[in-house]
Amino acid sequence: MKTVSFKYIPVLFILLVAIACSTEKAGFANKRYHATTTKYNVLYNGTVAYDRGVMELKKKYVDDFSNLITVEPAQKDEKALIITGSAEKNPHFQRAEDKAVKAAQKHSINVAGKEHNPQMDEAYMLLGKARYQDLRFVPAVEAFNYIILKYPDSDLFYDALVWKEKTNLKLEYYGLAIQNIKKIFRDSEAALKNQTKADAYATLAQGYIHLEHLDSAKIPLQQAIDLTSDTDEKARYTYILGQLNSKTGQKSDAVKNFQDVIDYNRRISRALVINAHAEKFANQDIATVDTTAFVRQYLSLLNDRENRAYSDIIFHQLGVMHEAYDLKDKAIKDYNMSLKVGKANEYVKVSNYNKLANIYYQKKQFETAGKYYDSTMVYMNPMSREYVQVKRKRNNLVDIVRYEQIARKNDSILNLVGKDDTQRKQEIEKLIEKLKADDAKAQQVASQQANPQMPGMTPSTGTSSNFYFYNTNTVQQGKNEFNKKWGNRQLTDNWRWSSVASSSGPTIAANTQQNEGQTAAGTPTEENPNDPAVARYNVDFYLKQIPTDQTELTNLKTERDNAYYQLGLLYSDRLEEYEVAAGKLEHLLSINPEVGLIEPAKYHLYKIYLKIDPTKAQAMLEDLKTNHPNSRYTQVAMNPNAVISTDGSPVDDYNKIYRLYANGAFYETLQELDTKIPTVIGDGIISKYELLKAMTIGKLRGLTNYREALEYVALTYPTTKEGKEAERIIAKDLPKLQGLSFKRDLSKNIKMVYAVPYPLTEEGSALKLKLEQYANDRRHTGLIFSADMYNDNTIFFVLHGVKSGNIAKSAQMYLELESDYNIKQNPVLISTDDYGVVLIKKNWEEYIKDAGK
Repeated sequence: MKTVSFKYIPVLFILLVAIACSTEKAGFANKRYHATTTKYNVLYNGTVAYDRGVMELKKKYVDDFSNLITVEPAQKDEKALIITGSAEKNPHFQRAEDKAVKAAQKHSINVAGKEHNPQMDEAYMLLGKARYQDLRFVPAVEAFNYIILKYPDSDLFYDALVWKEKTNLKLEYYGLAIQNIKKIFRDSEAALKNQTKADAYATLAQGYIHLEHLDSAKIPLQQAIDLTSDTDEKARYTYILGQLNSKTGQKSDAVKNFQDVIDYNRRISRALVINAHAEKFANQDIATVDTTAFVRQYLSLLNDRENRAYSDIIFHQLGVMHEAYDLKDKAIKDYNMSLKVGKANEYVKVSNYNKLANIYYQKKQFETAGKYYDSTMVYMNPMSREYVQVKRKRNNLVDIVRYEQIARKNDSILNLVGKDDTQRKQEIEKLIEKLKADDAKAQQVASQQANPQMPGMTPSTGTSSNFYFYNTNTVQQGKNEFNKKWGNRQLTDNWRWSSVASSSGPTIAANTQQNEGQTAAGTPTEENPNDPAVARYNVDFYLKQIPTDQTELTNLKTERDNAYYQLGLLYSDRLEEYEVAAGKLEHLLSINPEVGLIEPAKYHLYKIYLKIDPTKAQAMLEDLKTNHPNSRYTQVAMNPNAVISTDGSPVDDYNKIYRLYANGAFYETLQELDTKIPTVIGDGIISKYELLKAMTIGKLRGLTNYREALEYVALTYPTTKEGKEAERIIAKDLPKLQGLSFKRDLSKNIKMVYAVPYPLTEEGSALKLKLEQYANDRRHTGLIFSADMYNDNTIFFVLHGVKSGNIAKSAQMYLELESDYNIKQNPVLISTDDYGVVLIKKNWEEYIKDAGK
């Protein structure tokens, strides 16, 4: 009998479990089973995944300490992930969301509109937080709203209210979030737990920061610091409070805040500590800083292995200190070291490059400054205001760098031309010695970079392993020996064979001869003059390149003179470097410049002297009155407010050039603009000339060059009407033009296009006359002839108003066979819409290629 009873026990157990698994009844067993399963299985795994996601996020997150940091780290949004090429978003939050959804779907006991599983509020809270961290804010609000509506008695009710407002901040409902949090404190502050209060105050502070109400953000942030029990949060909030005090001018309070962060030391993120050191220095009075103690402290930070990942910040701050004391050379070394050791901190790279650019700018080394501005822009957000400011500086230097290079190169050549053979040889020998010294220095730097060493690190002795490839110096030495013996061989089968060597690099014999032609110091001799390495150190190689043709020498001088003139105007008008500008124009006048540059150079020099030396200005005015009494420049200098005859004035010249543009003579328009623009730099009308040039470039060279020209106008003349018009075209018109495409519909509105080289030959001119005659004879049919510039080298002769393809073919045959015309060239048929696309996008070759298929 007992045996029979025991047989039914498993059946009864299975039956009880099946009954307990049901979510349609609210019995004791059902509630206990689902509450226990939810808490210790599904929600446990979801909570673990969520905590792992948060820990991973904090570990990988890199704050932008150049701006106010946020009260909490967050994942990059999808756009940022695409731009930076980072990995996908954190998968742990997706797993946490899946577990929360499973808990709600499988274990909710909702009977008669009432929830009987006490873990459901936890499930929805986890669901909302996981969605929030996964940047899915609207679904997150839905989860928090569910708790607020369904579980008003839950211990998570106020947490859900606060998290909802955190989500509203992410949705940029700043005013709404601030209003709702104030309401929470007004109605229920006593019911809030301390940590919930801390989160609410931090969220309120973040809302004020978003609205740039920095003073209003300080009080709730201080309350959050006092209430939170999390050390990381307390340090982070303190750092933000220091930033707020710094931005609102309360430097002493900021220094105290940053010192509080430093005092946390190893209990918080090293990034926060190191940046707190930097901010503390930045907010101190430079006169009160003990530089010796400062350097000693920062060297101590460098020598601490824990700070190795933040050595770029430390070097950067040393550079800031040295720059503050006007020790520019030391600052340059520190910024370069920061760049050398830096990795992921892009905001530090931006600051390093920008500071280096500014230093070289102040030192008048504009070419080097331009390169650093280029590097700065690489790491900046193209949509930011700072990017536009740096780009404007860089664009101001583009022409200066170009003209400086022209002046330097042409001066060097003309200087050699003016010397005898002995002097030339001496100059070139000096150049070669400098090249050898530079090459030796570059080789030394390369060998040092092969085995880099950071300050504070023990240099590697190479004794840790005897394996050949673990020693970088030995590897580099082996590569050099191989190249000496075998040359530049590709990694292929039978690489020693001479047939392979002849196709991939120097042969063994050639390399042997080259090696024999080198001295013991490794310096190439003149035994193989065809070798570029030998020619580099060969005097005759340079002597042969000195020009002797008089036309070429005249062109070099003209180009050099114009470069100095342009530099004088650019330094004066764009950079307001009046001393430098005066030096360039003075030098121009001293080297017997082109006649056409003398009057404008003296006039602009007069204007510059008015700002820096009135005595010289008066002398230059007398020079203009004596030597150039009838010059327009003299008239303006004597009476700037005088109304000068419009004949030959910039306005009159502009109107004449614009008429060329309106008549479709784009090639001639561009030539005239290139000639006239240098003569009106400094005049108010220059922006009109530049915009017309941009429009002409668009007509001749397509959308890419059009955009570049418009950007130059918008950045160089941002406050003028023309600059604003250029911005409007870039923002509104260009995207529409870029989206144009061929329709290839030849059913109506057809044009017959003859592409002809430009400038016109006799054959091209004859073709034009014949087509004009043909169109005039058939004007009653609606046929019209036009000559449209396509680009600098091509012009289109077009017959408009052809009704159909058959009519076009008949016209083509008639033009070919009729003796009055005898036109053998075949026209291309194109619709009106597609012809517009061709003129705008300059894709004629694409059209005729596809048309021939």
